[in-house]
Amino acid sequence: MRDEQSGELGERRPRRAFSGRAAGWWFLLVVVVAVVAAHTLLSSEPSQAHPREAGPAPEPDFRQGVSVAQRELGLLSGGGWAQAWTLWSDGARSTLSQPDFVRLNTECRPALGVPSIIDSTATADATTVTVTWHQASTKGTATVVFENGAWRFVPDPVTLAGYRRGVAALLSERKAAGQCH
Repeated sequence: MRDEQSGELGERRPRRAFSGRAAGWWFLLVVVVAVVAAHTLLSSEPSQAHPREAGPAPEPDFRQGVSVAQRELGLLSGGGWAQAWTLWSDGARSTLSQPDFVRLNTECRPALGVPSIIDSTATADATTVTVTWHQASTKGTATVVFENGAWRFVPDPVTLAGYRRGVAALLSERKAAGQCH
């Protein structure tokens, strides 16, 4: 076929009908890249125009503290000793290491599967909740404190005193008293 415009023989080349659309797509791509780059730049620099107002920290909700106590008691009833230890306060964790707590409860297993029921709760102040509980015929109290932005479980003082004596002493006492199942 003879090309009428050039006067040469050969195949006709189609005109680029999409050149306008292609330019539109390139423009859209450039705009998206620019918006993403601007957002990244602006979000990484502190804004002087709109500083965030620092207000008072929100008050701890005592119901969350009660929830932590219930979770702790549930983990203990179900044998989740390592997880239960992670809910403890810093002070309580310093009395007995997690491996020692797991060893104590593995070698002298408490009654499992018997639920612990919270009988009552009391708030001493905005960051301290006391719970009274029972598990079958065993009764106890525990404290939950708001510490470093989270509610943490604190075993009762008698239990903590026992932990301070060490795992070996506790194992002997509990086995002698028939407290292991």
